Amino acid sequence: MTQFLISIMDITPLSDSLSGDKALYDKAFKLVPGYRQQKICNLKNDAAKCRSLAAGLLLNYTTRAFISSSVTGSLADNTPLAKKLPFPVTVSDAASAYMQEYDYETACGANGKPYFKGHADLHFNLSHSGNFAVCIIAGTPCGIDIEGNRPFKPSVAKRFFSETEYHWIYDTENVSVQAERFFRLWTLKEAYAKATGNGIAAEIYAASYIPDTDSDGLCFADSETAAHFQIKEAEYNGLRIAAVLSDSAF
Repeated sequence: MTQFLISIMDITPLSDSLSGDKALYDKAFKLVPGYRQQKICNLKNDAAKCRSLAAGLLLNYTTRAFISSSVTGSLADNTPLAKKLPFPVTVSDAASAYMQEYDYETACGANGKPYFKGHADLHFNLSHSGNFAVCIIAGTPCGIDIEGNRPFKPSVAKRFFSETEYHWIYDTENVSVQAERFFRLWTLKEAYAKATGNGIAAEIYAASYIPDTDSDGLCFADSETAAHFQIKEAEYNGLRIAAVLSDSAF
């Protein structure tokens, strides 16, 4: 099974620092590579600046942890560690443990998917929602998404979800459960699109999901897709997280 590591960071300390004494923010900013510093400086919104800075910290920390095998999980694992994924990382810990040797040069593919240049056997992906950022590092192409804490739109489900997915959302009258199911499906669709690198517009209808009869998770409705991709779902502070990993490089 594909080895991977998923980490999550609450970026609130960066936001508080930026609006306060700036000590932690400035410390973190000086650590990240020049290209990310420039990107952050070009952003107009303070929240966006903090998200980008958190992404740089989290990517460095998770890359180091994955390569050093200090914290890893496998989709086949049934260990307490695997069950605890995503692995929480604080801003302070990421800054204190920062090692510039793991600031691998990144680039973007044709559809904007980021990748490490010169490290074909190492893949990553990032996502954020509200005050949280998530990162996945894996040995094969991967995608991750985090969503929640906001109303969902039934019109979106009706337009973009399969009939089976739509009926699964609404086979309960519990609005909270409906929202949870919507975000479980949406995060999987986003994560799959990011894993393939084709983008959500191209992949929104490509993969459909159904409840897994062997667990409380979701699985691919199509057996051919299921044979080549793996799913990891998690919940964290009311947010839904989904990761999709390919079984090989494209």
